[in-house]
Amino acid sequence: MTNTGLRRKQISQGRGQAHGKVILLGEHAVVYGYPAVSVPLLSAVVQVQVTQTDGKDLLSCAYYRGKLTDAPMAVMGYKRLIEKTRETLPLISEGLTISVSSTIPPGYGLGSSAAVAVAIVRGLYDFCRHRLTHEQLLKLVHIAETYAHGNPSGVDAWTTSTNRPLWFIHDREPIWLSLRRPLYLVVAGSRAPGNTHDAVQHVQDTLARRVYLHPMEQLAKLTEDARWALIQGDYRRLGLLMTAAQYHLERLGITTDHIDALIAVALASGALGAKLTGSGDGGSIIALVADRDDQGRLAAALTRAGAVQVWTPVLGEDT
Repeated sequence: MTNTGLRRKQISQGRGQAHGKVILLGEHAVVYGYPAVSVPLLSAVVQVQVTQTDGKDLLSCAYYRGKLTDAPMAVMGYKRLIEKTRETLPLISEGLTISVSSTIPPGYGLGSSAAVAVAIVRGLYDFCRHRLTHEQLLKLVHIAETYAHGNPSGVDAWTTSTNRPLWFIHDREPIWLSLRRPLYLVVAGSRAPGNTHDAVQHVQDTLARRVYLHPMEQLAKLTEDARWALIQGDYRRLGLLMTAAQYHLERLGITTDHIDALIAVALASGALGAKLTGSGDGGSIIALVADRDDQGRLAAALTRAGAVQVWTPVLGEDT
């Protein structure tokens, strides 16, 4: 038996995993070089399994099941990602089946496309038992993210591939944020998903028309203040900053009636602050609450208000 044949027999499958993300403050502004604070959503998970089979490469995911060569535009970013990743790996012939399973709903601002890309790269590298650096991972994921978003900031790739809150500015090394005390969040999906590419274009058009002056600078100032409130454990101030950021996001025209309704329910139910998260124009909201009991009460209230799915992440509970 050849060495290649032996390798294929011994390495029958590879696995990759990633999780979701939530932008606490700074969405859209981060595309223009301003900061964002992002946190992992560990309970929303993507899992990828890579197996060796006979015949052509196959892809199985929410958007498409079939030969990789016949993949439609909806998964073209993943197709290019797989092709480029294979170029960096030894001893991979045709005949891979790449199966994607995800609990992150696409279009809800929770990093679905980046998490799928991260999990695919990790799965392919695991299949080969080849060492993958985080720098290599980010470069490869950027290929798929460019197809998904046009001009990705990189914050989704970072947050879906790491487990800590971070302070992110495009083209700079992120700063990990330590929490003085646990952070209790409630994330709720509205009735309609958003479209990141369209929302980013809408904001760009709004800025070009000068309909609203200096929104990014104001969002950046709120994000900077939120960073220190987060580090200091001043969550009442953090909540006020989140709600203030929502005012500017509304003026950019990327909210919806149901997003507004969910935010109103959150604030009326005692949330310290609430806003949309991600690109908007549908998608999800994020609310900050004081403790686990408030999480449960708000999750129930948002479900009654029509939220399609609710997550209750807690960060820093072990600190």
